[in-house]
Amino acid sequence: MLRKSVLALAIALPTLVGLSACSTSPQIITDTSLLQKITQASDESLFDASSPLLTQSAFEQVAARLDTTASLSEANSLLYYLRAFSYFGPIDDLDDNSIVLLTSGLTSLTSTDVFASSARLQEQFAVTLYRYYANNEQASALVTLTTILDKQFGQLAKSASDQEHDYALWETLRAYGLLFNVARKDSDGELNKTLLELGLDKTLLDFAGSDNSIRNDKGWPKRNAYWALGLYRLALPASEDGSVTQDEAALDKAVADIAKQDISVRGDTAKDAYTLGYHVNSFAGLEECEKNSDICRIPEQSEILPIEHHCSDSLFILAQDLNEQELAISCTKLTSQESNFHTLLETSEQPTANDFNDALRVIAFKNWSQYNAYGQLLFDISTDNGGMYIEGTPSKPGNQATFFAYRQFWIEPEFAIWNLNHEYVHYLDGHFIKYGGFGHFPEKMVWWSEGLAEYISKGDDNAKTLRIVKKKLDEAPTLEEIFATEYKDGLERTYSWSYMAIRFLAENYHKDFVQLSKYLKTDYFEGYDELLADLTQHQNEFSHWLSDRAEQFDDSEDQAKPRLHKQNRYSYRDYLAPEHLKKDDAHRHY
Repeated sequence: MLRKSVLALAIALPTLVGLSACSTSPQIITDTSLLQKITQASDESLFDASSPLLTQSAFEQVAARLDTTASLSEANSLLYYLRAFSYFGPIDDLDDNSIVLLTSGLTSLTSTDVFASSARLQEQFAVTLYRYYANNEQASALVTLTTILDKQFGQLAKSASDQEHDYALWETLRAYGLLFNVARKDSDGELNKTLLELGLDKTLLDFAGSDNSIRNDKGWPKRNAYWALGLYRLALPASEDGSVTQDEAALDKAVADIAKQDISVRGDTAKDAYTLGYHVNSFAGLEECEKNSDICRIPEQSEILPIEHHCSDSLFILAQDLNEQELAISCTKLTSQESNFHTLLETSEQPTANDFNDALRVIAFKNWSQYNAYGQLLFDISTDNGGMYIEGTPSKPGNQATFFAYRQFWIEPEFAIWNLNHEYVHYLDGHFIKYGGFGHFPEKMVWWSEGLAEYISKGDDNAKTLRIVKKKLDEAPTLEEIFATEYKDGLERTYSWSYMAIRFLAENYHKDFVQLSKYLKTDYFEGYDELLADLTQHQNEFSHWLSDRAEQFDDSEDQAKPRLHKQNRYSYRDYLAPEHLKKDDAHRHY
């Protein structure tokens, strides 16, 4: 693999580089010295937010140089710099001219014979696409750039299976999927509209149905194509009533036909490829898998969750891969905060009437990818989220309350289960405070449920929320607005500002805070609603209290930390990654 330390560069003397014949195109004076420093820098120094080379001006030098380079080694270094910049550079400093320079540079580079004959450059190009163009602002550039991506995809599909070509094919497939994954979240956005108009589904379907999607007897290319197609399906316009549209049905059939042909040759291996590639990533769920059992496979629960550990009579864990120490840590975290909950809310440890949720079941998956797949296939839950608590029907004898969670894989080798303590509070709140099941009370419950879970699980140690309070104090919602919060009001209202309201009442009006809980426990919503209205009279005090909290919070250390623009941790799946392709020094991702 090409490395910067051995590059021999031939950079021209300073010249004026233009983008096109258009007089309004940005122009840039080539800084030979700066380009030499960039192309000769070590990987470690580039992938470091403190690098003096990660600046807007350096970015533009690199982008402009792509327009004229004819050197394989230089082009590789320039593209790897762009990868480093996308993670550690000041992305917000880039303006329209910066991206115009990049688009022109990429277009010129990809038209060269050097690019056409280099799998490494094709790999780098695909990464650059999904790191810089997965947004509405740059969508128009994708009309040209995805045409280039399609061309290299066709070439790579027929290439020899070696390490370099496999990396390029993998990143090309990832480019399609990661672009769709961003686009689908804004169905009316320019990115989604542009990608749908390009008809990329045909490109992916042709590949998935071809012999080229099985490489050295390995099906990872087909799985990745299925995954990208699943995200394409999510990007399609949905019907108002939730019924399957004509376009969705046509795509489902096309993928199913490919899967059936594959299953006739590879059996259950092909079934798993379809199930974990297309089915779960289009969030089709358990019922559809059962209905299409000829192509979709549901594993045994014990196969996925072989570990059962009881913390107490009221708490047990089903786990995918937790060891004894991790199970013990998880149990201790949960049971230690239970006494704090009862003390704070003066529950006398008495459950609400007609609540038979005697024990909480915690389902702990290895990571989000596993949760996404097997939460659907084993428990029929929606998994397009970060985990969930399902209370069930507490008045039904034998009802099983369950928290679906996963290892906080992005902090490894440290260990934690994501949102474990927060979700446990939901169980305690439902069992000891709120009468009835989820949705029993007509309104004004979001701030209580989420704010209480945040406060009990984090106490006064909630730097993330205090950072938001300090930054957005002038935008702080009133107590009245917080009490009326709905989930559609956004994460900050739902969690951060609700936490602050709960904490304010717990610290300053504890008697009223407890009374609110007693009204909920006795199913007296009118009393709860009236007391909330009375508590809004403390708005001025709440505002001053927020100001004090913001002033006392020292975020100087946080501001000094370099910002890392990570790839969204939920954007890819661990079971799709080819085992032989590692994230080594030449293939860095964060």
